[in-house]
Amino acid sequence: MKVLEKLEIFVTEICNNDKIHVEENNIDDIKNRTFFSQRILSNAKEFMKVDFPEEDYQYDSISGLILDWSSTTNEPDEEYIWGGYNILGLFETLGYPSNFWDIYNNDSRFWENNPQPEAEAIWKEFLPKLNYFHKSGHGDDGTYGCILREEGVYPCPIYFFDSGIWFKMDMSLEEYYDTMIACKAVYYWQYFYIDTQEIVKKLGNYKPRYIEADAYYFRGPKFTLDKFEDGTFTYSAEGVLHQMKNIVKRFPKLFPDVDITYFKAKCDALEKALNT
Repeated sequence: MKVLEKLEIFVTEICNNDKIHVEENNIDDIKNRTFFSQRILSNAKEFMKVDFPEEDYQYDSISGLILDWSSTTNEPDEEYIWGGYNILGLFETLGYPSNFWDIYNNDSRFWENNPQPEAEAIWKEFLPKLNYFHKSGHGDDGTYGCILREEGVYPCPIYFFDSGIWFKMDMSLEEYYDTMIACKAVYYWQYFYIDTQEIVKKLGNYKPRYIEADAYYFRGPKFTLDKFEDGTFTYSAEGVLHQMKNIVKRFPKLFPDVDITYFKAKCDALEKALNT
């Protein structure tokens, strides 16, 4: 089944869920689109110095696809939860310069507060090779699904980028989309598929906020509804654990078809790692 068909089934499920509010969904516009840009394809081929199998053209056909969903709650022990995506076409990702990371990484405030030891030494060479194909549909929350572009190398490695920190993911592009759909594209789903120790090592208590004159400049999804906005653990390993627990708690009611056994095990592993 093509990725667009999978996403159409997923969107129908989300839209038919009476516990979910869909803020934006444009799949009908995308699935009826027939235009294909040979110029964008040519740019990608020239940039990568490879030809692409025609079956991978499907990942360009979903360019511009957006979904934004959320769910409020009146229960005192439950929290607001959200998900979705904003997708960039494969050939745009492969063939155009990358600067989405600049706001997070090309700033002295980042390096002063970032303990990731190898980051500063490689960012000028590494980050321009990283370009996103997927970001949040719920606002600029700093999370991106990315491809690492090396000339002559295809398929490309998949990375998850979160506000200046990056993690290599052990999955193909097809597996990334399949996993995203299985996780209902919930915010921070990628962390369930990243090694626990790597999360602790790279995030720890690091909080990539802009800090000037003791004032916080927060960039996040619809901040008035954001439970992480208080500054105590946003984008830290504690923040990841907090959202993992939120998913484990709320998914049984929102998505009773999802087996949360794996999610709970990963959540427990991260909590144990942070307490040892």
